[in-house]
Amino acid sequence: MLEDLDKMENEQIILFHTCAHNPTGQDPSHAEWKQILEVAKRKGHFCGFDNAYQGFASGDLEKDSFSLRLFANNTDRLCVFQSFAKNFGLYGERAGNISFLGSDENEALRIASRIKQIARPMYSSPPIHGARIVDIILNDPVLTKSWH
Repeated sequence: MLEDLDKMENEQIILFHTCAHNPTGQDPSHAEWKQILEVAKRKGHFCGFDNAYQGFASGDLEKDSFSLRLFANNTDRLCVFQSFAKNFGLYGERAGNISFLGSDENEALRIASRIKQIARPMYSSPPIHGARIVDIILNDPVLTKSWH
């Protein structure tokens, strides 16, 4: 994988699984993630992270977010797609989010504008039931602890 990332043209978009890679189940070690980060930075790749299985790989939300935190702390541009369908059992509720880390305020404004252009024709009012369930659980320390 490192060789392939290095052979790519500069400034490509790369999609990773944060953890619990589907379908292989193989996750890079911390040392391997650091090597991946170095290649991605050197080549100027824009990295996106599919974070659908946080908590499933190790049973620990913090451990399973290592790759994402590593990149967020060492790059100024990335994207995270987070679904709660699996780890909250909210299949069909469309509960999740997409987050971007931009290099500056102007880039953040451009990203927000493009996301609105994409999202608006797909839905005007997304389902709210799943989002409410996630909100209730994550804003109640007792429920959050039992969810872990």
